[in-house]
Amino acid sequence: MDTTPEQRDLAYPASAGSVTQKMSVDLPLPNRRAFVAGVGMLAAATCGAVAGQAAPGGKTYSSWLVGTWMMESFTTTDDKGVVADAMGPGALGVISYSADGWMSVQIMRPDRKPYDHPDLSGGTPEQTIEAARTFFAYAGPYDVDEANGIVYHNLQFSLMPNWLGGRQKRYIAAEGDDILVLSGDPVLINGKTQVTHLRWKRRKA
Repeated sequence: MDTTPEQRDLAYPASAGSVTQKMSVDLPLPNRRAFVAGVGMLAAATCGAVAGQAAPGGKTYSSWLVGTWMMESFTTTDDKGVVADAMGPGALGVISYSADGWMSVQIMRPDRKPYDHPDLSGGTPEQTIEAARTFFAYAGPYDVDEANGIVYHNLQFSLMPNWLGGRQKRYIAAEGDDILVLSGDPVLINGKTQVTHLRWKRRKA
């Protein structure tokens, strides 16, 4: 699959969530940039957009989040207001929050190429690298700061080895009962301060 340098650099965007512990910024895969914490003013604006809000229907965020959500968009917004697709146009994703306090997320580009042979070891080294670059996944327990509208993901499983044991912060915004928007703190990506926004729609049973 042909991808631009910008698309490759964004395959694992740090601003998908702010890792607050055990996160190295020295990413091991080729074409990855070190990501640095962004400016405080933009961080305050991001937090202020959701702080004090309540979940729909008078629910707690903990109860409202429970279920399966399908990704509608995954974008970055830079400090000049320019919006871009973080994993290319048409990226697909699913995030689930269980009632027993566990979460799981998977995101992938829509145009991933198959291996030469249909088994786990059937790809060439180049195909294996490309498969990793075009997929993103982790899982673990989650906890919610109800007062500030924040959910923390505690990573016990991760495609990115550096993220294991990390704790990622997401600001929660609700648009009605069926739309969830998660955003992270600002970070530098390719020299620009950016914030990611992941928009999800609740999957009906």
